[in-house]
Amino acid sequence: MYIIAVTAFLTAYYFVNVAGFHMALKRAFKVQGRLKPFDCVVCLTVWLAVVFYLLPISVSYFFFTCFFAGFIAIKIK
Repeated sequence: MYIIAVTAFLTAYYFVNVAGFHMALKRAFKVQGRLKPFDCVVCLTVWLAVVFYLLPISVSYFFFTCFFAGFIAIKIK
């Protein structure tokens, strides 16, 4: 169960703080203001945790491996 929570956080952290995914969505759809839950790490973490809970655990392990490596690389930099 902890792997799902950590995976959701790491995935949300990457998409919001590193990749700037919400900025690409704002430009694509010409949106003014906030794009909740895509611009908030806490909000996106909750929704991703629900998604990872409903998916097979192997998907969570895959995302955990990918985004944990990226998170560590950012912090070590």
